[in-house]
Amino acid sequence: MTSPPSLTPPFTERHIPPVKSRHSGNAPTGDANQDQNTTQQPVLESVTNIPLTALESLPTIAGRNGEVYLTKNKIGEFLQWDLDLKRLNLVHGHLWMAGRPMRGRPLHRYKMLGLEILPTQQMDLHFLRYSDRLMIKPLAEYMLDHAFWVEHICPHKTLHENACGLLLSYVWLLTSPIDLKLAHEIYLLPSFVTWAWWKTFVTDFESHIDLNALDKVNKRFHFGELRLSRINSIFRIRYAPTHFVRGYLYGYNRYVVYFQRRFGWILIVFVFFSLVLAAMQVGASVEPLQSNQDFIRSCYVFVVFSMLAVAAILGAVGLMFMCIYIYNMGKAIAHVFKAARERKRVVHESKKP
Repeated sequence: MTSPPSLTPPFTERHIPPVKSRHSGNAPTGDANQDQNTTQQPVLESVTNIPLTALESLPTIAGRNGEVYLTKNKIGEFLQWDLDLKRLNLVHGHLWMAGRPMRGRPLHRYKMLGLEILPTQQMDLHFLRYSDRLMIKPLAEYMLDHAFWVEHICPHKTLHENACGLLLSYVWLLTSPIDLKLAHEIYLLPSFVTWAWWKTFVTDFESHIDLNALDKVNKRFHFGELRLSRINSIFRIRYAPTHFVRGYLYGYNRYVVYFQRRFGWILIVFVFFSLVLAAMQVGASVEPLQSNQDFIRSCYVFVVFSMLAVAAILGAVGLMFMCIYIYNMGKAIAHVFKAARERKRVVHESKKP
């Protein structure tokens, strides 16, 4: 069945580079030129080492709240989103509960502590730690391009402070050649950054940004790494009407995982109750505790308390599950209708002459 003539591929015709030639040395002579051309094309093993310009390092698309746009067409708007630290700045006065006002550790120290490094493009998740994981925002080529800074970042004070803070965090992270090697292994840095280049860059950066006063960087970077769990708690308490369920970053995609992490301590309580009840049962069957009325009475009280506590805990967990389920269901339904209305509006406006 052929497609209607009005339908066309959603892209223009362009050349697809051939894959790297894997012919052996006894390949036919007639294919020699073809093999030579194909081996010059980027392949999977080398494509990550190809240097990028500042504009080439920008993402293809970006957007927030359902909006999508080509990054190259709205660089200023993209930077406002890419370097956004408003959420952390809202609770800056409480960040002492999530971390200490000191510089971050070198990258090799985090590896030594057994932390897994997770790349993230979200600026307000950069240098946030949870469990045995540390989220770090990779340093794109445009962050090291002087002309890009002059044109797009320097005209905006907030952007300038945020971007300087990001560079400062990498000055903390990369203090020795082993840090640089680790950063390249997990693709945190552009491929052109060598140790000699980085040492010169840090010396130059220090002449512009006081590494102790920190007066020219965003105040979030007055702290090193921050604990995500405590920031979640801060948001749930400070902004309870809107963030009580999801907090700062909602890291659960299944209810089972949520309740395992939140209520794992209940198993310890149940084990404690079981041990105490078993001990009381043995004590109540032997002398002299068997005839001790005070002991029998205390056993009775604890047994009743244990049954009521188990019922109360299970009831609270069930009630919380229902509340979270209804909340998430309501948000999902509202989001579906909102997205449908917005797409209809966009289609309607695109058809206007």
